[in-house]
Amino acid sequence: MSNLTGPTPGLIIASVLFRHDIHSEEDILKTLELKFGPYVTFHHSYFPMREYYSKEMGESELLSRVFIAFHKPVQRDDLVEAKVWADQFEKGFLYAGKREINLDMGLLTLENLVLATGKNYSHRPYLGQGVFADLTLIMKNGQFQTTPWTYPDYSHPEVIDFFTWARQFLSH
Repeated sequence: MSNLTGPTPGLIIASVLFRHDIHSEEDILKTLELKFGPYVTFHHSYFPMREYYSKEMGESELLSRVFIAFHKPVQRDDLVEAKVWADQFEKGFLYAGKREINLDMGLLTLENLVLATGKNYSHRPYLGQGVFADLTLIMKNGQFQTTPWTYPDYSHPEVIDFFTWARQFLSH
C-alpha cells in the first residue's frame, strides 16, 4: 500500500516563438511577467523547427525564440491553467487564422520537464481541460536525459543546461 501525498512544486517554463517584425519580445515578456511573475530568459540560435513554424507564421528569418523559466514554484496541476491561458493568449494574436505568437508552456520539476499540449498521442497522459502532458526530459543520474519523442529544440545540450540550471529555483 502506498501513502498518497502531493508532489513537490514545479516551475512554469515557456518557449515563446514570435514574429519579431510585428511583436516585441519586451512586450510579450511584460505580459508573461504579469501572469506568472519574475523570470529568467535564455536565447539560443539552434532552432531546427524553424521551417516547420514558418509555414504558419511567415518567413523564417522573421521568427525569434526565447526560453523562459519563472522563479516562483507552483503546484503541478497549475500547468493545465497555464496551457489554457497560453492558448487564449495565442488566439488573441491570430491574423487570417494564423499565429504570430506561439507560446509553449511546461512544468520543470526536480524529476523532469513536462510540456503541455493540446495534441493527444500514445505517450501523452490527459491532464484535463483539453491538455495533455508530454514528458520531454527525465532526470537520471543527476542529468536531464531526452526521451525518444523529445523535440529537437529541447534536445540541444545548452537548452538542457538552461533547464538544469533553472531547477535551482525549486530549492529556495
